[in-house]
Amino acid sequence: MKPLFLESREVLKEHDKHRQHTRRHKYLLKGLVHSLDADSSCWAETNPKKNISYYRSRAKVNGSQVYYNASNIDSQLLDIVRDITISDGLKQELRNDLQNWFNDEGKSNDELKQAEARLAKLRRMEKNLQQLMLEEEITLADFKEHRIKIEAERARLQNIVDAIKQRQHLIKADFEVALQLATELDFLFEKGNFDEKRLLCETVFKRVYLKEGKVSEVELNAPFGLIASKTKGSGTVLNGCRAWIRTRARGSKVPRATTTQLGILSHKL
Repeated sequence: MKPLFLESREVLKEHDKHRQHTRRHKYLLKGLVHSLDADSSCWAETNPKKNISYYRSRAKVNGSQVYYNASNIDSQLLDIVRDITISDGLKQELRNDLQNWFNDEGKSNDELKQAEARLAKLRRMEKNLQQLMLEEEITLADFKEHRIKIEAERARLQNIVDAIKQRQHLIKADFEVALQLATELDFLFEKGNFDEKRLLCETVFKRVYLKEGKVSEVELNAPFGLIASKTKGSGTVLNGCRAWIRTRARGSKVPRATTTQLGILSHKL
């Protein structure tokens, strides 16, 4: 009969093997998957006895949860990524469209227009105030009082204008990074290691919808959703912000983007 401590050590060893096995499996879409069959989000888990990993629906259908083979689902991602990869020519078209959009947005931004109009009026008021002071039509005390009020309002309005323009600049910078990545998505995904592929999924996909064992549709994060909506001749058909997936022929390879670019954009999203 084995001593108790030896039996305990063997049990702990087997338990540790089970934990190590579970930890070794990695899921590209963990936290991003939604089951259309069960209309719920999914957990990611591995069955150590069957050595199979699943995305499992949280909700039940007819008393049972829906299981999706993780390897089968993950293997479909390359075709999806290829489908939303754009050419350099289309990237330039989208960059021009984006610039036109920002120009139109600036013209139609009522808050920005009102603040700039008020700033212009304050400049005229300040000149008139100085003229009145020179012509001795107001006292020095009145001049100082009015000037303090003008400077305070001008500072507040200038902060509003600067904040709006800075926000537009940051959004534009995000789309520039997204445009560059959009030309390289297929290459990045095909050649990347797991961590790079996982980061790519987090950057591009907001939600991946599964139905009957397949990826039915994907919802893209904002920059890529706009890019996909403008893609000409691709197999991506949009329904609101959600992109329905079809496959298309693979495009040509392009230079590889850096993982840093992905990380920056993923952090902002």
